[in-house]
Amino acid sequence: MKGKVVLLGTSSAVPTKERNNSAVYFKYLGEAFLFDCGEGTQRQIIKADLNMYRINHVFISHLHSDHILGLPGLIQTIDFLGDKEKLYVHGVKGIKEKVECLLKGSIYEPEMETVVFEYDEKNEPFTVFETENYTVKGISLNHVVSCFGYSFEEKEKRVFDREKIKHLNLSDKDFISLKKQGYTVKDGEHIKIDDISTLKKGFKFTYIPDTYKTENIIKLSKGSDILVIEATYLNEEEKAKKYKHLTLEYILEIYPFLNCKKIVLTHFSKRYKNLNEYRKLIEKYRYDNIYLGKDFMEIVF
Repeated sequence: MKGKVVLLGTSSAVPTKERNNSAVYFKYLGEAFLFDCGEGTQRQIIKADLNMYRINHVFISHLHSDHILGLPGLIQTIDFLGDKEKLYVHGVKGIKEKVECLLKGSIYEPEMETVVFEYDEKNEPFTVFETENYTVKGISLNHVVSCFGYSFEEKEKRVFDREKIKHLNLSDKDFISLKKQGYTVKDGEHIKIDDISTLKKGFKFTYIPDTYKTENIIKLSKGSDILVIEATYLNEEEKAKKYKHLTLEYILEIYPFLNCKKIVLTHFSKRYKNLNEYRKLIEKYRYDNIYLGKDFMEIVF
């Protein structure tokens, strides 16, 4: 197991008894990330028995209150938990002012620094954060305010064929040549690195929050192992267009273009007392990899 995705809030603007406001906890090896931070998120993290202190980066999609009001409590608690020097918050233009305002709303003298990064809107995936092992990308969506979707993309890894290496009797010296010049010469034969290895696609997780129809959903989500995507409405196109949200019908329409292994729906309107109609529509299309998200749902990878 490399990590897991845990849904901490699956309601839209107004929380319900069963569903909290938006937040997704993402664990990868020894790190943790948070995508959005609605009111009550830190409480959800505690109830889910997740490690809050491991969160180093918080990725905020947009500035509506149901996606950011949990930030002050989360930041203060992480600060109280230990000696973390910095917490990084990423988001749209204006997030820095909002974070400062939220933190100044109470008497609190932080020891930990909250570092905020703001990004311009872009209609192609752009790099938000990168290490030698993975890249977090963002893209603009189509909401009533500036809004980003995010994807975590593990970098490709080269997998070597041990049998071929053994058969060719390659030495450490040969691997030095392969690394420097891309090939080595063994018994008069030119051997390229691709002859003894293949590139394995890395794991990809995508989070698509509040948005109306846009090609950018496919641009960012395509080929994801796990896609968490808002499905505020079942099929109410007029409401979806007015408030800039997605319907399940639209997600089913673009399904063939997404090519995702698992699709998890979230951000349901409180108007739905249950999700039976969602379930029926999914069954009608016979898609067996679309799941109805619920609070504390855990997907391991």
